[in-house]
Formats: sequence, C-alpha cells, structure tokens
Amino acid sequence: MKTDIQFHQLSWPRSDLLWETPAQRLQNRLLRKFGIPLRAGHHFNGRRDMLSLEQAGNLQVLLTGVLDHEVPGAVVELGCHCGASTSVLAQVLQGSDRQGQFHVYDLFDDSWSVEKNARQHLEANMTRLHLPLPHVHAGDIRKTLPAELPERIAFAHIDLGMGGDAALLQQVITHALMHVYPRLSRHGILVIMDHHLPDQKSGQNTNPGVTVACNNFFANKPEQVRMLHGGPCSHAYIRKK
Repeated sequence: MKTDIQFHQLSWPRSDLLWETPAQRLQNRLLRKFGIPLRAGHHFNGRRDMLSLEQAGNLQVLLTGVLDHEVPGAVVELGCHCGASTSVLAQVLQGSDRQGQFHVYDLFDDSWSVEKNARQHLEANMTRLHLPLPHVHAGDIRKTLPAELPERIAFAHIDLGMGGDAALLQQVITHALMHVYPRLSRHGILVIMDHHLPDQKSGQNTNPGVTVACNNFFANKPEQVRMLHGGPCSHAYIRKK
C-alpha cells in the first residue's frame, strides 16, 4: 500500500526557506494594500538551493502518476548531490512497492558546489527525514552506466549539469539518454533538469549542453520533450510511447 503525501508535507534541504514566512506574508499584504507591485520572498540561488518549489511539485505529480498507473520498473536519479530531489522522490515512494527499487548515481564532486562532502550530506538528509537510503552508485556515469542500471525503469530524473564545459555536458547527457531511454518502460517518465528553450519566459539556461543533447537525441524518436514550469529553474519531461 502506497502512502500518499501532500505537497505541503514534502521536505528537502533548504525547502523551509522557499515558503513564505509569516513576516513575509504580512509584508506582502501591506505591499498589496498600498498597490506596490513588489513581493517579499527568498532569493533563489540554483547552486545553493538546488530545487525550486515548482520543480518539487512537478516531480511529485509525475512520479505519483507512474505509481498510480503501475508502470513497471525501478526509479533512478542521475545526479543526486546532497539529495534535494532525492528526498522528494523518496517521500513519494514511501510505502510503495518501489521503495527498495530506488537508485541514485553521482560523481560526488564538491568542486562546483557551495556544499562540501556531498555524499555525507545526502546520507544525513535522508536520515533526518527518516527515509531509507536509496542504492547509491558513486562514480562517473560514463563508467557506471549501463552496467549498474536496472534492466527496466519506470521513472528517471537526469540532473547532471554543473556549469562549465557545455560540450562535455552534452556528451554526458547523451551517454545517459542512450542507456536510460531503451530501458524506460512504456508510459514511463523521464525528467530532464536544465532543459531550456530560447523563448521560455521563466527559468534559466544555466546548462545549455543539456538542451543541445536532448534536441539531438529525440530528433528521431516518437516522444516530444515537453517543458515544465519550474519557477526560477528549467526542466522538461518525456513520456515513453
């Protein structure tokens, strides 16, 4: 039996900062009262905050749909770092038959992040939320994939962008797609962090190599990459046909 969790019950590292505080709520009421077109709130920083409220909500809805429709296969996340999105996915999986089929993959390279000892943070965050640690696959995904991937995948989240060399990121994303896509079950979901379109009115194009890799890979596939509203961030998804 799956335990349903409501969005407001979800928690992940630094998520408490993203919600409107009582003081901010009062400030915003006063701003509206006097017709001032401003809003008090937390300034989102992608490298520090990792996951927006909108992205967390999208992950919850998409993974819940996969579970509700009993799409067969494991749940995988390529790029987990300190476990922001990992925490969300694990909470949705609580009580389901997939709880023991959750796999995460990461290089655990701290050089680009404001957080150090990423794997320790991941384990501590899961412990704090009383969540079981997923199967952790440490190392470069160009070496861990495909050997360490489950044979069948119901839901995948690819979040491998870290700035820097766009051409290198394009190669890494392409490698991930080449091995995840064939194992994705019919009606399975693949979410791609940092996918961004030129005319997009929200989000940021922080890792352009992601979009290039996805455009090339899906050019001859039946699926269409569909954008999601991620607030200050960008991401998209496909549903396997």
